[in-house]
Amino acid sequence: MKLVLIEEIDIPTIKHFKESFNQTHDIIHGANQLQRSKNIEKWLQDVTILKTKDYKQSVQTTHYALINQLGEMVGISDVKHHLTPYLQKEGGHISYSISPTYQGKGYGTLLLKETLKKAHTLGLKKVLLTCKETNIASKKVIENNQGIYQYTMLVNQSKVDHYLIHLDNNNYIM
Repeated sequence: MKLVLIEEIDIPTIKHFKESFNQTHDIIHGANQLQRSKNIEKWLQDVTILKTKDYKQSVQTTHYALINQLGEMVGISDVKHHLTPYLQKEGGHISYSISPTYQGKGYGTLLLKETLKKAHTLGLKKVLLTCKETNIASKKVIENNQGIYQYTMLVNQSKVDHYLIHLDNNNYIM
């Protein structure tokens, strides 16, 4: 498995990843609206621009793909370079999703670990991660990566757990 910048992935591979969510109707987190995108080429251009610039409407964000030995896209993640007041409530620094085909096999933990390393190289010293209180799988992924529970907040009638991960230890230094 390796984590690469999303712009290194070809369109058919991204499309196949996107389609893997259609059967389960799961939301693709960490993908800047990939699920709603009708034009993957345009979506890829947009996320590439997000990496390089900070817009008033959007936070500078870098997107990654977790690729297996067969070249299949197993997961997607993003790192927001800073937090807005909204992201401090819901979203945090990092979002991620694993294809339904690969869920429950430890790939979420690996994806987050590798994404945390990338966040460290971007200069972040600690990151905030959030998940719905009912999302047991995401809680486990965060806790497996040394996430420290901070508090639960009501956001849009959902309870959202907030975790902090410190990146100044050897686990996240590349």
